[in-house]
Amino acid sequence: MDLTAAVLGVFPEAYLVGGALRDALLKRPFKDIDLAVPPSADFGARLRRLARKLGAAAFPLDEASQVWRLTQRSAPFAQLDVMPFVGGSLGTDLARRDFTINALALRLTPGLKFAARKDGAFTCKAPRAGVIDLRGGLKDLAARRLRPVAADIFTEDPVRLLRAFRIAAALDLTLAPETLKAVKAQAGLIKTTAPERVREELMRLLESPVSHKWLALLHKYGLLTAVFPDLAAQEACATGYYGKGGVLTHTLRVVERLDHLLENLDAYLPEHKKVAALLPPPRLFKLAGLLHDIAKPPKAAMVDGRLRFFGHEEYGAVMAERVMGDLRFSRDEIRVVTKIIGTHLRPGNLAANDSISDRAMFRFFRAMGEHTIPLLILCWADHASYVSAEQLKKMKGRLRGEPKPLPAGLPYNSPKKTLRYMQVLNQLFTVYIKKNMQSRSARLVDGNDVLKVLKIPEGPRVGELLEKVHLLQFEGKIKTREQALKALKGMN
Repeated sequence: MDLTAAVLGVFPEAYLVGGALRDALLKRPFKDIDLAVPPSADFGARLRRLARKLGAAAFPLDEASQVWRLTQRSAPFAQLDVMPFVGGSLGTDLARRDFTINALALRLTPGLKFAARKDGAFTCKAPRAGVIDLRGGLKDLAARRLRPVAADIFTEDPVRLLRAFRIAAALDLTLAPETLKAVKAQAGLIKTTAPERVREELMRLLESPVSHKWLALLHKYGLLTAVFPDLAAQEACATGYYGKGGVLTHTLRVVERLDHLLENLDAYLPEHKKVAALLPPPRLFKLAGLLHDIAKPPKAAMVDGRLRFFGHEEYGAVMAERVMGDLRFSRDEIRVVTKIIGTHLRPGNLAANDSISDRAMFRFFRAMGEHTIPLLILCWADHASYVSAEQLKKMKGRLRGEPKPLPAGLPYNSPKKTLRYMQVLNQLFTVYIKKNMQSRSARLVDGNDVLKVLKIPEGPRVGELLEKVHLLQFEGKIKTREQALKALKGMN
């Protein structure tokens, strides 16, 4: 279907605006087609007629501003956001937008094509000569610069504070000095924004393959701790361990290592394709990395002359649950992040042993279940943060080696200790994937089976026998329920 012809058949004057036009000019694909049309008394009737033409569902995004979304029910599944000019005219509409590169308009004319891609996005060859530019957006686009349309854009809608960084990250733009100055002066306004909108902008920023750089910039201009006030105390905590910036320096370095690992899984992890299939969205890991040591400042204490953080992982899970709840994350997202934060020291505790038995690995996998691989990813980044990028590059070839016992007394950030711990993590990745622990985590028998088969009374003995059966399952010696019941009978 010719989308342009369909629109012009209902709205003879219509303009491609906003991010869709910006991305078209950058020769980038886009998913939402944003259209602005002159206001009219019969706007609603026309919109419904367009929806019928396109075979689309129609619903209001903002009834007060008459912003409607049309989503096609069949291919090409176009999604159009249609609204009358804000302020009554195109010039007024463009003047009230956020950034100059979004304050552009192109009138739809016959022959302007929207080409559908297999991934659901569209491309469009937008003629630059026909673009209406009242705020210098084309010049800023050519300079790869993000500049506000007006000085008051952040006070009008504070979520734009975060959006500036999100757009710059997605398009690899430079934030103009006046933009950064305004962000620093008005960062506190982000607290007045609906939490759902803050969450969405933050998570889209974390989709950047170099999200750590943008988080560091957010912090430099006061926005990171405005969104996450609990992180403010990290900067002055444990500076003797982590150097300038304290725990926050470590936190951002962990996100940096996550950026690196998630873009290079094949270079570091065995069976990387199978590992990738078990991962939540990468941006959720980066959020976990950002929050994983959130409780270090409140848990910091000197013990026998050493700064320790006992219990920071469990308390961190509690704090992260509150933070994510305030930002209206889903229950599933909160469960994943808090589970891996609350247990992120566990693999390191395993690695502290000279050797790791099958039983110890089995217990670890059983306790973590579906969260095993996400936890190991976070721990990989956590441990990798204790060596420089250059050191990590040099030790890459040895990460798959057999973990050797460590000499006593090594400091927490010793490269030898880091190598050993990461070799253990590699071993856990390998065993989990090769032994197909995802399927083996399903129990073949339960306590009722033990009572019924062996006719023994309830008590600790039931749990002991169950663990023996589960260990046999982990070792691959039994694979079916029938084999598990037979093994039980042999334990009488």
